[in-house]
Amino acid sequence: MKLHHTYFYHPDFVENNTAVIEYFENQEISMQKIQNALGRAERFIVPQDSYETTLSMGIEAAKGVFNKSNISILDIDIIIFVSSSPEHHIPCDAIQIHHALEGKPDTLCYDINANCIGAFIALDQVSKYLKGTRSGTKALVVCAEKFSGILDPDNPTTAFGFSDSAFAFIVENDGDDTSGLIDVLYHTDSSFCNTVLYPPKGSSDHHHGDLATWDRIFDGMGSVNFALENIPLFLKRNQISLEQIDLFLFSQFSIKNINTIRDYFQLPEGKIPFYSKELGYTGASSPFLALDQYQKEVKSLKKGDYILIWTLGTGYQAGLMLWKY
Repeated sequence: MKLHHTYFYHPDFVENNTAVIEYFENQEISMQKIQNALGRAERFIVPQDSYETTLSMGIEAAKGVFNKSNISILDIDIIIFVSSSPEHHIPCDAIQIHHALEGKPDTLCYDINANCIGAFIALDQVSKYLKGTRSGTKALVVCAEKFSGILDPDNPTTAFGFSDSAFAFIVENDGDDTSGLIDVLYHTDSSFCNTVLYPPKGSSDHHHGDLATWDRIFDGMGSVNFALENIPLFLKRNQISLEQIDLFLFSQFSIKNINTIRDYFQLPEGKIPFYSKELGYTGASSPFLALDQYQKEVKSLKKGDYILIWTLGTGYQAGLMLWKY
């Protein structure tokens, strides 16, 4: 199984968070603690007068990964679209992508909305599906979010943390059983199901201009504790040591959470990339965007390298994945 082709697309407009932080500080709302926890400097935003949508960005990301990989849309057998802010519910946006790129008729298309763990789940699902199909079968996973349209600019937690962007990657059954998904572990604590909500009163009472509500009691720490408790057990059941992991792809939501896990296990900082400071938080794609940026800026992974992925989605659920490159 191969996960060797990735592409990041974002709007041209970059917002520096200095002005946003000053806006709250002038209201005597201290931003230092939030800034230290999240670790942000800039993010990408779709301007209000722009034509760009979640779908259009997803299409551009898909075009980019095809150009980069020299793979054709006609080689793709599965299209999965991952988004919390899709442009359409009917039909699913995966079908819209299929139509825009002129995919072949014998293609499976579906959308996933699992918030920030969506791409993790998509990779888990498609890897298991591909394993049962013929060699050469390929899947396109497209993640896209237009957070700026649904997040509250007056909430200090969400006002300066999230980027509008899209990310695409291709998963291929290359017939090599020695690489790909090794194991996955999930954890769900649904007691947090009402801490982050959009629409705030549900679709049955949705009004134009409604924004997501975000209770600051949800900070992701439960998922950090899940990682601290379960990483050793998860690796032990797969007969892998922490020292054998070549790259840790952790949720890019919070630098504080990453540092907590890093310090607890005394992990090498160079093995745990964090790019949300420069790129903003991109939601479901964030661990895979970290993979993309790491290989561009640090070094390329080689066959046989072990990757440990940890991420979470609001509500909340978290996951650990062991992948062999």
